[in-house]
Amino acid sequence: MSEQPEDKRYPYFGIPPARQPLPAEEVPALKGKRVVLSTPDGFVYDMRAVSDIHPDKHSRPSIAIMTEEAYYEWMLTGRVPEIRDFPAHLVWVE
Repeated sequence: MSEQPEDKRYPYFGIPPARQPLPAEEVPALKGKRVVLSTPDGFVYDMRAVSDIHPDKHSRPSIAIMTEEAYYEWMLTGRVPEIRDFPAHLVWVE
């Protein structure tokens, strides 16, 4: 049995398309999704949504978020880490 060249055995589809971040307000079921926060100092990556959109204490749409590291620790240990609300219009879903 002769060996086929690598490119014949496995089809090449090219580079995967880049994911375009979506405004969190347009995405259903946010809980657990990886998000990016828009802040005055720039974008903050490696965050997770831990709620869907809900009103904050001033009745503005917000999302409970935590760091991705804290999210996985919470999933593994059950200890609830620091969770903070962030304005929904400043949250993007990766």
